[in-house]
Amino acid sequence: MANHWLFVAFIAAAVSVIGGGHPMAGSLLLVVIFSRVLTLRHRPTLVIGLVVMMAFGGLLVWRQQDTQRRQVSMFQPTVVTLTVNFQPDELVFRGASYYFIGKNAQNGEALTVSGWARSAAELRQLKQLRRAQTWQIKGQQIGIMAATNFNQFDAARYWANRGVTKSVKVDQVLQRRHQKVALGHWASQWWHRQRTRLIRYCDRLPGALRVYALGLLPGVRAAEATQELQGMRQLGLLHLFSISGLHVALILTVVEWLCVQLRLQREHWEWGLLLGLPGYFILAGGGSGVLRACLMRGIQLGGRKVSVTISALDAWSGALLVGLWLNPGMLFELGSQLSYGLSLGLVLLARESGAWRQLGLTLLGLPSLLNGIFQWHLLTVLANVVLVPLFPIVMLPLTLIGAVSWPWVPMVGQWCAGLLGGLDAMLNRLAELPGNVSFGKPWWWVCWLWVALSWWLFSRPVRQRRHWLIGLLVSYGVMYGLIHLPLHGEVAYFDVGQGDSILLREPFNRRIAMIDTGGRLAFPLPKWVPPTPTTYSASRTSLNYLRSLGIDHVDDLYLTHHDADHIGDLPAFLHELRVKRLLVPAGMEREPGWRHLLADSRYPVAVQPIQVGSAVPLVVRHPYEAAPAENANSLALQGDFGGLNFLFMGDLDQAGEQKIITEHPQLRTDVLKLGHHGSKTASAPAFIAQLRPRWAIISAGRRNRYGHPHAETLATLRSTQVPAVSTQTSGMIRYVYTGTHGFWQTKIKGAQDS
Repeated sequence: MANHWLFVAFIAAAVSVIGGGHPMAGSLLLVVIFSRVLTLRHRPTLVIGLVVMMAFGGLLVWRQQDTQRRQVSMFQPTVVTLTVNFQPDELVFRGASYYFIGKNAQNGEALTVSGWARSAAELRQLKQLRRAQTWQIKGQQIGIMAATNFNQFDAARYWANRGVTKSVKVDQVLQRRHQKVALGHWASQWWHRQRTRLIRYCDRLPGALRVYALGLLPGVRAAEATQELQGMRQLGLLHLFSISGLHVALILTVVEWLCVQLRLQREHWEWGLLLGLPGYFILAGGGSGVLRACLMRGIQLGGRKVSVTISALDAWSGALLVGLWLNPGMLFELGSQLSYGLSLGLVLLARESGAWRQLGLTLLGLPSLLNGIFQWHLLTVLANVVLVPLFPIVMLPLTLIGAVSWPWVPMVGQWCAGLLGGLDAMLNRLAELPGNVSFGKPWWWVCWLWVALSWWLFSRPVRQRRHWLIGLLVSYGVMYGLIHLPLHGEVAYFDVGQGDSILLREPFNRRIAMIDTGGRLAFPLPKWVPPTPTTYSASRTSLNYLRSLGIDHVDDLYLTHHDADHIGDLPAFLHELRVKRLLVPAGMEREPGWRHLLADSRYPVAVQPIQVGSAVPLVVRHPYEAAPAENANSLALQGDFGGLNFLFMGDLDQAGEQKIITEHPQLRTDVLKLGHHGSKTASAPAFIAQLRPRWAIISAGRRNRYGHPHAETLATLRSTQVPAVSTQTSGMIRYVYTGTHGFWQTKIKGAQDS
C-alpha cells in the first residue's frame, strides 16, 4: 500500500474542510479523491478511506457539539472560583501581566487564564516556578472573543480547535501549591520542567540571540519578535523560523550525525531517539510544525524497528492524519499550511532541479501567504535561495553556539547575538527595498485553485511547463486587478475598542480616506514593571483590514483631535502605509504634544489644518476657528456615499453640536456617528431631533471604564426612534455600496440590506 496512505490523509483533510465551513470545496475534494481511488482498484485504500471519512466525520460532529455545549457569553462575564492546574512552561509574561493555558481541576476543561502580578516580588516568584502548579483563583469568566473586524485573526476559532472556549481574568489567587504528580504523568512533567528551565535560560540571552533561541529551542515567541523578525516576515521567510518545523528536522539530523560520529550502536540510539521524540515534542513547544516533524521522523524510525520501510510520503500522510485528529481545524491555520504544504513539496519535488524545486515551493506557499498576511515581496525568491542554505549552516549553529557558550564565554554569545542582529538588520533593509506587493486577500476558492494548478504544473513535462506557468501567473494578475480595482466602495467603522477609526473608500479605490486611527490611553506603570516593546492595536484591526484589501496608501487621514484613543495608533499607520496628508482641526498643527507621533514615518507627510469652509473632499462642519484640539474643538465631517449621507462627529460635545445646528438649521443626515462614543456630553436631544438620522453608529469599547454609551444618550435615541448599532455588540460595521445602492454588514451579526 506504498503511498496509498496519501489518499487516506487527503480524505481526512477533505472532511476537515467540510467541517471548517467550506462544505462545497470539501465535498468536491472527496469526489476527486474517491474517483482516483476507484480507478486504482485498490480495495484496502477504499475501505480504509471510508472508515477514516466516517471516523473523522463523527469526531467533527462530536467536537462541534461539545464546543457549543461549553460556550458562554462573549459579552457578559461571570464571577467564578476555580481550581486550575497548569505547567510552569505555559506561563507567558508581558511586563507585569501573564497568561497560561490551564485545566479546570474539576472537569478537565482547558481554558485561558490571564492575570497581573501585583508586585515585583510576586513577578519574580512566578518566573521562578519550575514545578506543575495547582491554583485556586477567583476571577471573571467569559467566552473567548471571536474576530470583531473583517479579515481579523479569529482567536475564538483558533482556541476552539484546541478545545478551549472560555477565558478567566484573575482577580485574586486564593491558594498556590505544587501539583501532585501521578505516576503515569511523571515523564511529561519532567519534560515540562526542562522546558521551563530552557525558556528562563534563553530569556536571559542578549539581543537577537534571545529571540532566535526562544523561537528555535523551546518554541516561544519573544515579545520583541515582531520588531526583530519584521524583515523575515515581509520577505515570506517565516517558514525558516520554527513555523514549518524545519529547525526540528535539522536538530534531529544533527543528533543522528553525532550518534554516528561517536560510533554508538545504531540499534541503541535509534531506540533512544524514538522514545525521546515525545519528550522533545514537549521541549520544542508542541506547535504544528514541531508535531509534523517529530511524527514524520518517529513514523519512519518506528517502521525501521519492525523491519518495514516507510516512505517519506507515507510518513507525511501519517503525520497529517494525527495532526488532523488532534486539531481538525489545522488546515485553516497559516503555520500548519506552510509546515505541511512545504514539507509535502520537498518530498514530491525531490527529483526536480534546484530552480524548479525552489519555484515549486514558492508557488505552493504563495497562496497561504497571500491568504494569511496579504502581501508578498518580489525579492522573496532571491531571499529563499540565499537564506535556505544559510539556515542550517549559519543561523541555527549561531543560535546553538551562542546559547550554549553564554554562561561560560559571554563574549562568544555577544558575538553570535551581534551576527544574528546584523542578519536581521540586513533583512529589514532588504524588505524595505521597492518590491513589496500589497496583494490583498484572494477569494478562498482561488487559493485552493492555485495550489491545485501548481501541482498540475509539475505533473507536466518540463518543456510544457512554461505555458502553464504563464497562465498561472496571469491568474494571479487577474486576481490582483479584481482586488485593487473593486466595483464597490465602503464606509467602515472599525471595532478598535474604546476609540474611533473609520475607513472611507470609493469604488475602484479612487480615493481612500480615514478618520482617526484608534489607540489606547496610556496609564503610568510602577517602576518595577519590566519594559515591553510598543505595539499598536491597529496592526490587528484596521491596518490588517486595509492590507487585506491590498491598500498600501491613504490619500487623506483626518485626525479629529489629539486624544490618544483617536490618534494613538498613528505611528503604525505612518510606518505601514504611505499617508499623503494629515488633516487636523485648526490649531492642532501647532501643538507639540502629538508631533512625536510623526517621528518614525517612512514617507514624508504633509499636515494641513482645516476648519469650516476648508476645501477638502469632506464637508467640515466643525471647528469654526483655531483652538486647542480638545473635544470641544473636534472635527465634525460630512459626506455622501452610496446614496446615503454620513456625519462623523469625533468627540464633539453638545456645545459644538449647538453651533452646528444654529449655523445650519436645515441640516440633515442619514447616518450619524455619535460624538464621544455615546457619552452624555454629546448627542443632545435637540441635535438628534433636527438631524433626524435613520441610523446611529456608536464606537465604544466593551466594558469600558467610562460607561459608554451612556443611558441618557440611548434614551434620547429611543425617544426619537433612531436605531443604534454599536461596535461593542456588533463588531466592525460597514456599508458596502455600488452607485447609489448598498447594504449594511456587521462582523458579529451578519448582513442587512438597506
